[in-house]
Amino acid sequence: MIDVARYRDALAETRAALAVDRSGRPRCRNARVVLGAVRRVQQTRDAELVDGLLSATLLRESHERYAEHIAPLMRPVERLEFCMGTVSGSEGHFCGETPQHTVKLSPFAIAEVPVTNALYALFDPRYRDIPRRDRRMPVVDVTWFDSALFALWAGCRLPTEAEWELACGAGSADEWCYAAERELPRYAWYSENAGGRVHEVATREPNPLGLFDLHGNVWEWCEDVYDQDFYASSPTVDPIARSAPGAETADRVCRGGCMYSFAEMCRTRYRFHEPPEFWASDLGFRLARSLDPRPTGGD
Repeated sequence: MIDVARYRDALAETRAALAVDRSGRPRCRNARVVLGAVRRVQQTRDAELVDGLLSATLLRESHERYAEHIAPLMRPVERLEFCMGTVSGSEGHFCGETPQHTVKLSPFAIAEVPVTNALYALFDPRYRDIPRRDRRMPVVDVTWFDSALFALWAGCRLPTEAEWELACGAGSADEWCYAAERELPRYAWYSENAGGRVHEVATREPNPLGLFDLHGNVWEWCEDVYDQDFYASSPTVDPIARSAPGAETADRVCRGGCMYSFAEMCRTRYRFHEPPEFWASDLGFRLARSLDPRPTGGD
């Protein structure tokens, strides 16, 4: 039999975690708690409960937020099949890049720039008073939970690691989105030219897909859990490494390098990871969105 008292307590906790203010922002300041509540509701597969607890709270007006603030930044990715990772035998770079494998992705869109302080201020009012000169800087000092929650609130999600790699290299077999390392300063703020500081988004040249700052400036969170051996068993279609039940603290993938990184770490295929509660002055994120019925949101 169902423990009615326990069920009511759990439902009350979930409602409290999903409560929003008049502007639709979560009242709970702990992103991990809010995302946990979202996951519990989604796992019930109860359409009425999902509508009552999510559509009426956290996701209320997410379509409007997306259309007004996010959609103009999104770029569809047309090439949906590519070779991910590094060829075995040439992995003199970093663990986890092999074996190279074919990936086929469902249609998706990705933001042309990382989320900025100005955009994040829509969600977190503490960012409203930042100096004007910093508004087009990528938001940093955000955990994976912060990033995933903002993405969901904005009608998006974080890119999967496969989506991020395709978007970064534009499907190229080269180490970066172009052939030669000497060209990197045209596309990236990194150790050789950044002066040890973050720069405004879109102040380097875009890659062939019209996307900025995928090499350097700030690391970017991806949706996936980090698994060094994932490529050996990765599905071909829409691969994503998810956390096991009860393993919400497993490291998450972050990609792209930052203003402190050597060219090697800014490579398209370079894999890195951090605990989801980690935050740093060189770590941000960008948004992605499926262009098919696949649901959005972190796992």
